[in-house]
Amino acid sequence: DKPSADPERIQQELTNYGLIAEDWGGEDIMVPVSAKSGLGINELLEMVLLVAEVQELKANPKRNAKGKVIESKLDRGRGPVATLLVQTGTLHIGDFLIVGTTQGRIRAMFDYKGKAVKAAGPSMPVEILGLSEVPEAGDDFIAVDNEKLAKQVAEKRQKDKHQQEIARNMKAKGFAAEDISELTGLPVKEIKEL
Repeated sequence: DKPSADPERIQQELTNYGLIAEDWGGEDIMVPVSAKSGLGINELLEMVLLVAEVQELKANPKRNAKGKVIESKLDRGRGPVATLLVQTGTLHIGDFLIVGTTQGRIRAMFDYKGKAVKAAGPSMPVEILGLSEVPEAGDDFIAVDNEKLAKQVAEKRQKDKHQQEIARNMKAKGFAAEDISELTGLPVKEIKEL
């Protein structure tokens, strides 16, 4: 949408990453689009469906749900609220979730219109209630079989995150990686990557 936009130059740059447009003799579908005018949006959607059909891209709805947190907030009346995008499986009311470093059991679930739903399948965004804390956007979530497992994994993730924060602070203050490792229990290699 910028006046200086040059689709030909973009296609040329994409060849550096092995993406070659069909009209250049490659196998990759490229559709010029404009967010302002809506140009190409319908064609883009058609091409996404075509590629999904040709490559038989399907998610298994009969497994435990997995996906990502799109956004989250603390609502005064409802507690921690998270909008999740289910990527595989089906999410149900009553499922136990591990979400980043938090966990919980789904008490209520709403679709994008605010309507209560009992289940959410692959590619469906839903707003959920029932987590113990507000997760971070981008966190992964997974449905597990029982509350005990959810709590154990969430506690371990919280402990690991806390240890990494301590290590990061110590590293910033000039402590040696070996000393940090001894105090936090983190591997020296991981500390050097922080």
